[in-house]
Amino acid sequence: MKRCLFFLILFFSAPAIAQIRFQFLPELNGRSLEGLLDCNIINTSGRRNGFLQLTVSERKQGTVLVIRTKSFDLSPGMNAIPVVAARTASVQFFNNPIAVIINHRHNFPAGDYEYCFTMTYTGAGAPSEDCFDYHLLPFTQMNLIEPYNLDTICNKTPLFTWQPLIPAIGGTTYQLVLCQVNSGQNATEALNYNLPIINQSDIHVPELIYPPVAPQLADGNTYAWQVTAYNDHTILNRSEIWQFVAHCTQLPPPPLLAEDGYRDIEDLTKGDYYLAVGAIRFALINPYQPGALKYQIESLNKPVKTITGLPVIQLANGKNKITINVADTNSFTDGNSYLLTLWLPDGSVKYLRFIYKD
Repeated sequence: MKRCLFFLILFFSAPAIAQIRFQFLPELNGRSLEGLLDCNIINTSGRRNGFLQLTVSERKQGTVLVIRTKSFDLSPGMNAIPVVAARTASVQFFNNPIAVIINHRHNFPAGDYEYCFTMTYTGAGAPSEDCFDYHLLPFTQMNLIEPYNLDTICNKTPLFTWQPLIPAIGGTTYQLVLCQVNSGQNATEALNYNLPIINQSDIHVPELIYPPVAPQLADGNTYAWQVTAYNDHTILNRSEIWQFVAHCTQLPPPPLLAEDGYRDIEDLTKGDYYLAVGAIRFALINPYQPGALKYQIESLNKPVKTITGLPVIQLANGKNKITINVADTNSFTDGNSYLLTLWLPDGSVKYLRFIYKD
């Protein structure tokens, strides 16, 4: 009886001892044909040999493709698929519209996919299988926002803003490259061959305040810039290349100080960063009935942070001088950047970026 029990325990525990697990991120590597074999195999048993088969299916279309590698060795612990095995793998595309798209473009269209990895061993041993499901949505175009393409700006240290990666993927960072465009060059050539003025990586929000260590833009020069989204070392998306000219036709207005009064909201929102020393001050004309001013403030450094405790501002008919005492709340951090959104009585929306100072 004890001997039978021993063999039963050995029989049921053997698969667990020889277990193979796969590490695969479909949100990153399930988007292209080249990324499918970018996975890790965790071998909790001894050294083994076998071949890998990957079957990709789509919920509506059925099996899309099958990839099969040649045999390779698995060492105990973490294993990447050998480069030779990945490059010599055979790919079989099935007869459906999604397979045709992937075969021609090497990128996956939108769909509900299942990625099943099966490791079949040389000699004895049952195959190991692991499957991953993912609802794939292609990335939207990552548009640049400011400085606008072909625009002429007067600011020698502008703020760069762009559209974030959509759909969002955790751990995404951005890299921004800015180069001067020399005479006879186009924007693409400038980014490919010229020494960057800014080459900033590891950016966690879709904006970059002009780095203080970078030289200021020179009046009359043309500049090109581009943003790339990364996850670890994988490129997820890349914006178009935009260019702009740095040129001032007149001196910019002096910065607003706490005692200077109130600048018109139309003029204020056309400028660059506003320095809010304890409060935001501006003037606007309300030709309509009195009522509450609708507005909100968002943190640009910490987009998930909610700004609460903002004062209620009442608008009178005619000209209004508005003071928003942001120092009265505990939601603002000295030196951080914020975005004020105003819904004016005439239906227009105004935006003011500002830096808060205690």
